[in-house]
Amino acid sequence: MEELIYHTGTDGKQYPDTTPEEYGRVGAEHLKQLRQKAPEQYQELVVAGKLNAYLNDIEERAFDTMERIVSSMAKKDGLTENMKDSDPMKWVGLMNNYRHEADKVIREMYIDI
Repeated sequence: MEELIYHTGTDGKQYPDTTPEEYGRVGAEHLKQLRQKAPEQYQELVVAGKLNAYLNDIEERAFDTMERIVSSMAKKDGLTENMKDSDPMKWVGLMNNYRHEADKVIREMYIDI
């Protein structure tokens, strides 16, 4: 039996959603933006029982985009697995920079409304 998750609509009523919540930080931050800046869209998703599926999709697309951006930046700079072994501090520093820059893109593309 599927577990129902209930969301409160902008009308104060509870609506069921059968899709499990599998989203993380990006989906949660997008949800917050959705409630604040697009209450009509939020209400439509809640009433249709599609909010979790929508947020799960946002999370998945954001993760894929993050991986692509970080990989592309590392490749462009010639960052290799060998550097990970030979100079781990530099490798970690560069990867953190890439993730930070990619996170800015993710915020713009998937979180901010």
